This record gives sequence, structure tokens and C-alpha cells, in this order.
Amino acid sequence: MAHEAAPLDPVVERADRHPLKFIAHNLGQDLWDFGHLETLTILGAGGAVSIVSGRYDDRVNTWTVDHPASSWTGIGRIGGDGWTQGALALGTWATGELTDHRMTAHVGRDLMRAQMLNMVTTRFLKIAIDRTRPSGGGHAFPSGHVSATFASAGVVHRHFGWKAGVPAYAAAGFVGLTRMRDRMHWVSDTVFGAAMGVAAAWTVTRGHTDRNWTVMPVVVRGGGGVLVTRR
Repeated sequence: MAHEAAPLDPVVERADRHPLKFIAHNLGQDLWDFGHLETLTILGAGGAVSIVSGRYDDRVNTWTVDHPASSWTGIGRIGGDGWTQGALALGTWATGELTDHRMTAHVGRDLMRAQMLNMVTTRFLKIAIDRTRPSGGGHAFPSGHVSATFASAGVVHRHFGWKAGVPAYAAAGFVGLTRMRDRMHWVSDTVFGAAMGVAAAWTVTRGHTDRNWTVMPVVVRGGGGVLVTRR
């Protein structure tokens, strides 16, 4: 026997519909949900891998000193910036609202919330730990560029599945590589930054799995295309 879904709380529904107006409400809720067991498990696993990868911090840094980064690392420096990721999230949501495309607006809202949550939690750790960067300066741990891009990738994965998630994570991994090549972060900074981003994405998309969308390539007359379906 089928059961009707429980109606959304009016406040939650308004907060979902107006993410800019309810930005403080959403952030407070997301910070509370950040303590969920699933999120803590992601952070715990990321912390463990970060500790192990820390053995290679000095080795990788020595290699980057002997092999200066080329101009292509600028792609990661700009693309992985939190402001860039935030602007992309805002643009996605605005596009969905202007075109009345529910999927796009929904993904945009989750991207915005993930970026806000990630910015606050990552900045807190940066200030609290204040680790020295390979090139000098502080606030190395965790990598904000990496956490921002993995937050976006995580939202994409949660909404569209692995077919879209894999290339999104690959792009985020590229950002991590550029940050190490620029000697702005240690290996362990980037590893835990990835965990922070994924944790933020999982937090804001929790409970959305019944509204996920699937992306798949299709063959049509005269060429190909992309089919977006709702599960």
C-alpha cells in the first residue's frame, strides 16, 4: 500500500524556495546537520587518510621545488576559488528560477548551501589550526580551494549519480593538484579539504535522494543528446 509523502514544513519550504532571504536559517540548520553520523564518518575517514598521506608532504614539496609549476596551475587557482564556486552556484540557481526549471533551481540551491557551509567550516579550521604553507604563510589546513570544488562535485554526484560525479570529482582533484604544484598546500591539506567538501555536500543534500535526477547520453536522429530523468 502506497503512502503519501508528508508535507514539507512551511518554513523549510520557504527556505528552500528563497535561499538568499533565508541564508542565515539555512546555514544554522546545515551547521546543526553537520554533526550527523554520516558526515562525521566522512570526516573521520578523511582525517585518517590525511594522516597517512602526511608522510608524503615533505617528499611532494621537495619535488615541487625542483619542478616549478607552469601557467596551467592558474586554472585551479581561479576555478577552485570559493568566490568562483559560489558565483557558479548562484548562477545555477538564478538560471533555474528565471527559466522556471525546478531541477536547475534545486541543484543551484544545494550548491549555494554547500558552498556557504563549506566556507564557514573550512575557515574555522584554517584559523584554529593555522598550519604553515609550503611556500610560507598560514592557514594551510585544510585547502579551501579543494573543499569548495569537492563540495560542488559532491552536490553534482548526489543529484545526478556517478556518471556526472566522476568527472566532477576529477575536476576537483585537478584543483588539488594545482594547489600542491603552486606550493600553497601540503598533500594532507588537500586530502582533508576533499573530505570537508564532500561532507558539506552530503549534509545539504541529505534527504534529497528521493528527488534525485539522472543524466544519461542518448542517441537521436542526426546526432546525440543528454536525457535528464527524475527518479
